[in-house]
Amino acid sequence: MAEIRTIAVIGLGLIGGSVLKGLKNKGYKLLGIARRQETIEQALNEKIIDEGSVDINIACEADLIFVCTPINNTIETIKYLQEKVKAETIITDAASIKGKIINFANSGGFMRFIGGHPMAGTENKGLEESSESLFVGAKWVLTPSKRSSEDDLSSLSAVIEKLGAKIIIADPVQHDKAVALISHMPLFLSQALYNFIKNYPDEEISRLALCLAAGGFRDMTRLAATNPELAQDMLIENKSNVLESIQELQKHLDMFKKELSENGESFVKLSEELAVERKKMYSPDGKNVL
Repeated sequence: MAEIRTIAVIGLGLIGGSVLKGLKNKGYKLLGIARRQETIEQALNEKIIDEGSVDINIACEADLIFVCTPINNTIETIKYLQEKVKAETIITDAASIKGKIINFANSGGFMRFIGGHPMAGTENKGLEESSESLFVGAKWVLTPSKRSSEDDLSSLSAVIEKLGAKIIIADPVQHDKAVALISHMPLFLSQALYNFIKNYPDEEISRLALCLAAGGFRDMTRLAATNPELAQDMLIENKSNVLESIQELQKHLDMFKKELSENGESFVKLSEELAVERKKMYSPDGKNVL
């Protein structure tokens, strides 16, 4: 297994900052690259990086590079890196879509690339929102490219496991279909629900509903507050899978609607079964235990 001594993180937002904070004092030299010098100064002041720059070329000395840029900049960043890094450098990313990125990696020049997607995050953004414990107990999907080796996968996995995450190896196409169901479609539905209540035809009812809204509405619409750039990237880049998921959900909604209107006893039983199953899925601290 290749020895990882120097790690670079490109993009010091919620995910990139949390990677750095989680790897602090773990024996690595940590490099940070951001678009704004103020972010670099903040990371240096917080001592979560050893060196930082707005120049991406500083990353080229690293043994492992995490590309934590917005999704729409991920391929462009990887394309630039593949022509600059050392032959032994491993590159990974944190984008929530994998098919398009892995297709690029497989068709490009020599590059030891492994797609990555940490299944953790919040609706907030920025280095100030990052946390050293963000990935503890979370799943971290890896989708190896054709040019990555088992040795590369082991080296990257060892680093990610130090963040407290559990590795899940997945096919990139299946990954994109799965995250459409549990991440991207829920984002779309959260936006739609909030917009529906905010623009309800009866303005007086709309104002009262928003005034009364408490925990349930807060939880159901939390994703509507997602960083707009991230939300747009996820929904547009994975649009076909999201639209397919919405179509299937509509069929399910019709079934639920029919049960509620025609068979109250059956609907109550279904609700009870769903409640039991849902409670089994997460631990008391909110981590997926499946």
